[in-house]
This record gives sequence, C-alpha cells and structure tokens, in this order.
Amino acid sequence: METTLLEPIQKKSLSDAVFEQLRGRIVDGEMPPGTKLPSERVLCEMLQVNRGALREALRRLEQARLIRCQHGG
Repeated sequence: METTLLEPIQKKSLSDAVFEQLRGRIVDGEMPPGTKLPSERVLCEMLQVNRGALREALRRLEQARLIRCQHGG
C-alpha cells in the first residue's frame, strides 16, 4: 500500500466553524453584498451554537471587512 502524506486533523472551535461557514457563503456569493443577516438569536438557533461563539465569529468577519455590524438594527 502506498503511503500518502496526510496532515493531522485540526480541532476547530465553534467560533472558527461559524466563521468559516459564513465566510464561505459570503465569498461564494451565496450572501451577496447588502444581504441582511438574521438576528443573533436566530443565527444561534440555526447554527446551534452559543451567543459567545457567534459574536466572536461575527467580530472576525467584521475585522475582515466581510460584514458590517449595526447594533440594535
């Protein structure tokens, strides 16, 4: 059997997984510019994550200039 080079599987935090999923949807054009995201509460329910993980992911998306957060909107 031929040996192939494999990389160890990296464990992901919840916020990393949320960030990667949302970033992928934005970059692939599934969420075009101007798309309004659901509320934090709804996103937490959809993604089945806690609010802290979601907020961390949203903060990273905002830092990457992929989203713009408006508080209370």
